[in-house]
Amino acid sequence: MKVDRQEQDEARRERIARAAFELFARSGLDAISAQDIARAAYVSRTNLYRYFPSKVHMLLAHFEKAVQASRDDALERLRAGANPQLVWDRVTARMADLGVRYRHLVGAVGQAVLGAPPEAPGEPAGAPARPGDGLRTALTLAALVQPVLLAMQAQGRLRPEANVQMLSVLLVDAFILALLHGGHRDQREVLRDWQERFSLLMHGALSPDTSLRERL
Repeated sequence: MKVDRQEQDEARRERIARAAFELFARSGLDAISAQDIARAAYVSRTNLYRYFPSKVHMLLAHFEKAVQASRDDALERLRAGANPQLVWDRVTARMADLGVRYRHLVGAVGQAVLGAPPEAPGEPAGAPARPGDGLRTALTLAALVQPVLLAMQAQGRLRPEANVQMLSVLLVDAFILALLHGGHRDQREVLRDWQERFSLLMHGALSPDTSLRERL
């Protein structure tokens, strides 16, 4: 019975996050009220706050799920022997596309991931955001990058002593900052900006035999 309750809670949580994201994607974060989300998710407003303390938390929950799906796909391809370059291209192309398509939501996600406590204007004071949720999202993103860097290291393209975990976090921060401040018009511009930042950050980590002109 307890398991059934947990499954029901998780299903309801996912339904709320999905409904909230669909509304945010159409109208932006600030234009959507808690009542709008509760109505779309078929829950009461009270129940809404039982699962999420703010609108930003709903956005982060859906975002984390999308990132986890991309990570699962990347891991599956790497285990099957795919070239890390092709896996990286696939991951970054998807993230760049999402960043451009939902640019009006990037600020809220970026603020949380880069360390600022998530805030949602108009939310009740009794429902404070938890700063740790932004950290969780950042770790989810770093976990998406890390397997590709580990595959590079296994191929000898990264120095054996390179700290892959730290590099993953630095790359995530650099990529998010690029989305926040780059003024990109399309996916191609995002990818070009990311590649420049990748080359700069990876300069000291690449194996001496690996050219900076090489991608992954």
